[in-house]
Amino acid sequence: MGIMEEKLRTVAEVAEMLGVSTDTVRRMFADESGVIDFGRHEATRGKRRYRLLRIPQSVLDRVVNGKRVK
Repeated sequence: MGIMEEKLRTVAEVAEMLGVSTDTVRRMFADESGVIDFGRHEATRGKRRYRLLRIPQSVLDRVVNGKRVK
């Protein structure tokens, strides 16, 4: 399956699948290779950074199975 055809999961979907909070999912996947981050990368005027993550199924599978990309 090509990257364009791969299922992209929301943070809420992954949280429900794993039985953890959305904050936990954001922390788990924030720096994971292959995760798509549509949010602002810099905090502006005292506001915290906005993050909108989409997690490809292959990345979810890799993290759940404990495999790391170096």
